[in-house]
Amino acid sequence: MDYETADGSQFSLREVLSENGEFQSTLITAFVDGNAYAGRSPQRMEDMDDVDVIQYLEPVPPENVFPKIPEGFTIAPPFDIAEHYLKAPQFTYEDSKPGNTFVADVLLSEATVLERLKQHPHPSIAQYFGAVTKGDRITHLCLKRCYCNLTEYFAVGLSVAERERLLMEIREGIEHLHSLGLAHNDVNPDNVCVDAFGHAILVDFDSCLAFGEPLLKGQTGRVLDDEKRPISARENDLNGLADIEHFLFPPEQDPTEHPEDHDEATPTA
Repeated sequence: MDYETADGSQFSLREVLSENGEFQSTLITAFVDGNAYAGRSPQRMEDMDDVDVIQYLEPVPPENVFPKIPEGFTIAPPFDIAEHYLKAPQFTYEDSKPGNTFVADVLLSEATVLERLKQHPHPSIAQYFGAVTKGDRITHLCLKRCYCNLTEYFAVGLSVAERERLLMEIREGIEHLHSLGLAHNDVNPDNVCVDAFGHAILVDFDSCLAFGEPLLKGQTGRVLDDEKRPISARENDLNGLADIEHFLFPPEQDPTEHPEDHDEATPTA
């Protein structure tokens, strides 16, 4: 379970189950006032209120999750919950142990990509406003807020024309990345948001790297190097685009058998 408070604080709760499905504990991560916290609770999520969540939290070493901000990076404007989404580094309870800087390395990589994309904007690429900092470290990335992803938007019911347009917009966003020598490497319906006007926006650039670079995030990519490690490649995105096309136009669905599918649907994002 993930939730966000009005001041931008973010909490994430995940239950840990044994191999036979028995509850073991609830892992908690949180960002409050630019600080990271992690904890483990013996209670189930449904049995905890905010006070219970907070009592189990302990500070995470800043260097584990917050990279130092390089000179010249954009500083985010004051937070506006209606306009901005603050992307916090994604970490687990294990990532909070001293000396583990993997999460900070991934956040710095994503911030570097977004700084470059800010200089080469595209309507199908998430709008980046800058880095939120505390001292000399990046705590969040400030992005244009969207209120649903493609999976949620598709569930509303879309006409063939709308789905074709969304697919075209996603393709154009990917082509723009490729023109800059970058691959997204994690194209899927949950990493495509839909804005208030019903347009597709590529988001989540923590796997986005220059062609040929080894991916930081495990098995996200499908293309491997000679040592069988996943690398950044056009083919990763083309495979992801094919998956999205399959999602938008399931093979078992024949539009000619459902003429109502051509009716215009009203965007609700």
